[in-house]
Amino acid sequence: MSTPGSGSDPSQTPPSEPDTGDLPDELAGELAGEQQRSINIGSGTIDPHEQRGGVFATADPEPYVAVVLIESSSDAPDYEPLYEESFVLLTAESEDEAREKAREYGKQHEVSYSDENHRLVSWKLKHVLEVKQVEDATFDDGSELYSRIFRNYSGYHSFEPHLGGEEP
Repeated sequence: MSTPGSGSDPSQTPPSEPDTGDLPDELAGELAGEQQRSINIGSGTIDPHEQRGGVFATADPEPYVAVVLIESSSDAPDYEPLYEESFVLLTAESEDEAREKAREYGKQHEVSYSDENHRLVSWKLKHVLEVKQVEDATFDDGSELYSRIFRNYSGYHSFEPHLGGEEP
């Protein structure tokens, strides 16, 4: 069966060619030319129409690292709080999205339980300290995920048990 005005069987039309049977000859030629354009990159081709960013196009997720601080607390009068600093790898399309994912991570790690002395201990998200895009996302040996610079080594030493030879 043929399409009116085309004079050919639609099943014989190659899939890359549009049906231009009802268009004037000059428009049909332009449309067919638009469909045939591609960029030769060797073994494959790229259709320029697929490469254009649209209004609703989204960016590919990028890796981020977030520093999340979780605090323990208890109603026991002699309880000394503990803090957990977590470095969390996330993928997100923006820093704001990564920060929100870091908050969700912290919230999912909130927990309460009774310790060995039957005191209620609660761990709660205290703060998302920092969110940074990972610069080297190759994840090979030596890839840096996170770094920070500081001046107060004695302050760092005071909360980092490994520097004093202690186990946490």
